[in-house]
Amino acid sequence: MYSPSTKRGLLGIDISSSAIKLVELKKKKGQYHVESYAVAPLPEGAASEDVLNMVEPTAEVIKKTLKDSRTKLKQCALAVPASVVINKRLSIPKELPESEYEPHIRLEAEQYIPYPIEEVHLDFEVQGISAYNPNSLEVVLVATRQENVDMRVAAAEMAGLKVELVDVESYVLERVIRELPPAFDTKILDDSQQAIGESSNIIALVDFGATMSNMVVFENNTMVFSQEHAFGGKQLTSEIMQRYGLSWEQAGAAKKQGDLPESYIPEVLEPFKERMTQQVSRFLQLFYASGQHNQVDKLLLAGGTALIPGIEEQIQNTLTIPTLLANPFTACSLSNKVNPKRFSSDIPALLVAAGLSLRGLDHG
Repeated sequence: MYSPSTKRGLLGIDISSSAIKLVELKKKKGQYHVESYAVAPLPEGAASEDVLNMVEPTAEVIKKTLKDSRTKLKQCALAVPASVVINKRLSIPKELPESEYEPHIRLEAEQYIPYPIEEVHLDFEVQGISAYNPNSLEVVLVATRQENVDMRVAAAEMAGLKVELVDVESYVLERVIRELPPAFDTKILDDSQQAIGESSNIIALVDFGATMSNMVVFENNTMVFSQEHAFGGKQLTSEIMQRYGLSWEQAGAAKKQGDLPESYIPEVLEPFKERMTQQVSRFLQLFYASGQHNQVDKLLLAGGTALIPGIEEQIQNTLTIPTLLANPFTACSLSNKVNPKRFSSDIPALLVAAGLSLRGLDHG
């Protein structure tokens, strides 16, 4: 939807429904280096599920992350959720001149897009000769309503940034899995699981956001399945608020600090962890029902809600699948601008921002 025009590096800016996450990666002597990062919450109502509602408040929070991270970069990459994107595989005649690709694809795309074509941002990638017809080229089409891109771009530009590209979150996660291995925390593996990292070829990454959760399945580092449901950490915050008579801000703070009555763990947290486990189980059932595979080799958990203590062990014990917190930064060095303790606690929520920053290091 936007294409990169810079080789100077990019800020990865992840605009989620609850926060802005910023990551700046560099490459030094062949090793990835976290130059800067920041996380800042969005005000209530600025975004809901997969839609950005308010540009100005979002821009102010982006400005805060820029200040907190102390980055000097002004070029950035953004992403839109997969749920607001239409993906289609098309075929075009092999003999078609390259100058005619776009008008031909736009014309063909109209039958797949349920909106007026003039209201859509559309992009495509020619993948090569079709496996089914040697006289055709296979094309991947990506389209979304203009507002899904334009609102995010407007917020970033209002914060003083230049948007070099807009990607799709599921493709960004694929890039992280492929380019920042190992995308898991080996510290929580026992000896019998250490071999999993290199032998596994079917990985399910479950990202628990504030309002939405999604699962992306990779086979040999290539995305083969993606699904999203309305379920997230805000449900836990809302329950805390209602049960203990707190404001939204107080409930969010209490959830993070653990400053809650003794009844919180058995009556609120444990049932929520059970619902998280059920959500993962439903995702897996949908994947198995697609007929591609009947098992996965490991589960990776990402997103701020994945930091709930003990959730990876509970999911692993219930579903009998090795389950790990996603950590694509295990082989990365940190700049002196990055607080290691704070960064470590934010890692599961930084995958999209990291994947976006990678786009500035791979020459597009």
